[in-house]
Amino acid sequence: MSISMLWTGWMMMGGCKLFGAIDEARELLDEPVTMQALYIGLELPDGMDAQGTLLAIGAQSQAWVQRTGSSGVSVVDDAKVSLISDRSGSVRLSFEGASWIADGYDGLDYVVGDEIKVIADYGGERGSIEMLTPPGPVVAISENHSPGIGIRVNISNPEVDYDNGGVLVYDLLGQQVVWESDYDVSKPIDPGNLVIDVDGSVFEADGLYAVGVLGLVASTEDDLSGLNPLGSGMLTGVMVVYPVSTF
Repeated sequence: MSISMLWTGWMMMGGCKLFGAIDEARELLDEPVTMQALYIGLELPDGMDAQGTLLAIGAQSQAWVQRTGSSGVSVVDDAKVSLISDRSGSVRLSFEGASWIADGYDGLDYVVGDEIKVIADYGGERGSIEMLTPPGPVVAISENHSPGIGIRVNISNPEVDYDNGGVLVYDLLGQQVVWESDYDVSKPIDPGNLVIDVDGSVFEADGLYAVGVLGLVASTEDDLSGLNPLGSGMLTGVMVVYPVSTF
């Protein structure tokens, strides 16, 4: 199962745009390597059986490692990328296409308050991004919902200030993502994404949905080591899933 099958709007986005235009980093050739990463957890409600659905994929991570030079930007395809967790150990990300990916089937396990580090080893050198995993949003979403009525989602948690966010609606009966909020890959910090309106047409009669609410925290320059700060960074957070029924 590919990592892009669930978070289609967040994963496989093209790392060269996630934290700004890496082309701008060509002037800093002393540190030509940039890395961008996503690490997203998944918190299901008690009693929800995710077996047989895409929600069973669990935590997911994706990274892009690129080198800038006079001829442009290229993927460092011989890099070895791992996500190391103080609580859950180390998981090697697999290279697919132009990025490295892993998910819960590979052993990823998102734990709130965990010290994590995404490490890229390449040609005898190492770059890394280190962060703490934040808790998920606390949102008031009713389980019983009228069809055709929209939902306003305020992505917040009294314990953390989110830098970005998103909402995803998954049809549990049709087993497909039916709606995702917009996300600008050039803006890792975007408070405008913390209040999101889900259109009422998404919720059809006699439906059963999983509404995933994602709060994201962005890395700072102090979290980077051995990487060009222009174009390098990571977003991490947990998507909390709320069941919604229109029966």
